[in-house]
Amino acid sequence: MIQIIAGPSGAGKTKTLIDMANALAKTNNGHIVYVDADESQIFRLDYSIRLVQTTEYPLETSQEFFGFVCGILSQDYDINTVFIDGLLKNAKINAEEMGGLLDRVSEVGERYNIHFVISMNCTEEQIPDKYKGCLLQ
Repeated sequence: MIQIIAGPSGAGKTKTLIDMANALAKTNNGHIVYVDADESQIFRLDYSIRLVQTTEYPLETSQEFFGFVCGILSQDYDINTVFIDGLLKNAKINAEEMGGLLDRVSEVGERYNIHFVISMNCTEEQIPDKYKGCLLQ
């Protein structure tokens, strides 16, 4: 399952993600991973949430980013939720290219019963039609 938070810079997407992750950490029986480009949110996240900083790894393409996420999942079968803050930035893609990556992430989520909550710096209109139902308001 995928949920998407879309909006311009400064719209509060990161705060929403962190609030959601922290609330889930209080009731979740599985493991939670928070993927971000930097560690600036480390002190805002619950101690039980694993923060993964993508800039520590040489990720250059969306395929590499997708493989990176799959690698995280393969190392811990107890992960049930992954928060990705800034998908377009982390995957180094533009809004026109997001559909293919969302398809692959959605497939992995369904196959392994993992919930993805993804923020993107884009407009709701740029979200592919098949994912508009995944938008959080």
